[in-house]
Amino acid sequence: MISIRRQILEADHFAPRFEALRNALLALTAVLPKAALPANPQLATHCKESLDQAALAVNSEASAKDLDHVGKVAVTELDAICRSNTEAIEQRDAALKEVVGTVAEVINGFKGHGDRHNSKMEKIAVEFESLSRLEDVNEIRRRLSEDVARLKESVQEMRRESEQSVHHFESLIGSFQQRLEMARKDSRLDRLTGLGNRRDAERELHLIAKRHPPVCVLLFDIEGFREINRVNGTPFGDKLLQALAHTLNDCFPEADSLFRWGADEFLVIAEGRLPVRLEGARSICRQFAGNTQYSADGGAKRVRANVASGATEYRRGDSVNDLYRRARESLEQSRGG
Repeated sequence: MISIRRQILEADHFAPRFEALRNALLALTAVLPKAALPANPQLATHCKESLDQAALAVNSEASAKDLDHVGKVAVTELDAICRSNTEAIEQRDAALKEVVGTVAEVINGFKGHGDRHNSKMEKIAVEFESLSRLEDVNEIRRRLSEDVARLKESVQEMRRESEQSVHHFESLIGSFQQRLEMARKDSRLDRLTGLGNRRDAERELHLIAKRHPPVCVLLFDIEGFREINRVNGTPFGDKLLQALAHTLNDCFPEADSLFRWGADEFLVIAEGRLPVRLEGARSICRQFAGNTQYSADGGAKRVRANVASGATEYRRGDSVNDLYRRARESLEQSRGG
């Protein structure tokens, strides 16, 4: 009787301890997978699956053997987590040291690009090189923040000086662009008359389809210009060309485009119907021929200078050659008339 009673008392005393141990194992199986670093999510998943499977046997009727099995699984998984975490930390620290070493190499390669900053950059490079040889990661982190701060300060100083150089360079570029634009405009002008030159005329003829229709191309030609030049001299011929350019400028609004096409040939691109433009061209010719006195070098000469004109209207698909050919044919017809 005494023996049975003792066994009952011992069982009553052991039951709470068994229950506490079972609860502790269950808590361990639940929290252990969280100990794996985020760097190894596969390990955490595998650990949770293994422990969840083992914990199924740990119920209110579990035996000591069941508890022992769960404990062994937990120890195995804990050992795997510890190894994985150690490797991850070592890899992280190695990567940190590698970055430091790389920065040192970059700075060494950068040192020679600025004589004024060489000594400062050399000092920072030496500090980074010594930092890359340290084993204590905590010391690396501490010194790294200091060295990086000095590096930033040096780079900012160089940037400020570079910005000043850039601003100066930008001002030079701006001036150069203005001169280039002036040169570009000059290259499109005929220096004698101030009108667009033939190159500019061809460019505008290629774009004529974009103008508001109808659009006409007109030609003006001083008749007998070579003979006038031969008899009266080139300066007088130049004055005659300038006089015709001035007349054309007066007769056509700014929306129209005027060009010196050849030696004594002028081309105009003007919006409007062909009959109206032809009549206007004839009027210009009469006006110019009526003014028979042109001066050169301070002297006046009475010379009758006739101007022939022709015109054609742009048709869809016309090329530059098509437009010039028809305008020239129109001019020759008017000369013949």
